[in-house]
Amino acid sequence: METIEVRRAKPEEYLSLWSLFHDTIHQVNALDYSLEQIAVWAPDEIEMLHWIARMEGINPLVAVAGRQVVGFTDLQSDGLVDMFFVHHQWQGQGIGKRLFAAIEEEADRLGLSELHSHVSITARPFFESRGFVVVKQQEVEIRGVSLTNFVMRKSLG
Repeated sequence: METIEVRRAKPEEYLSLWSLFHDTIHQVNALDYSLEQIAVWAPDEIEMLHWIARMEGINPLVAVAGRQVVGFTDLQSDGLVDMFFVHHQWQGQGIGKRLFAAIEEEADRLGLSELHSHVSITARPFFESRGFVVVKQQEVEIRGVSLTNFVMRKSLG
């Protein structure tokens, strides 16, 4: 396996993060969500300025193999893990574990006692393997379409 570097995303990588987000949802999350749900969650066309603003707001960490971004995540100051995606062709190769280790290092630096996230059906087993527990199942609405996800938490320390 190639060496994986985890670092802050560069603005010029934001477009590739969109592609990774879109393709992962369409290739991986499609196992647990309907075509209609996938289409509203990761539409084929988006307002790129909105995406760039979102990336600037979350200041994501990326996992890079060679020159390819193979995953990304973030950690907000309140302990929220807003996004967590591993490229569909890099699933099961330790990328998620590397990204999660970086989240925990950042949480330690920030002095956080807890992490929380809104986790997809697909990602729930991975988050559970990292020590998260389900607080509740919920329905979220995106452009009039309901999707199931889970509010999950992990105590640190």
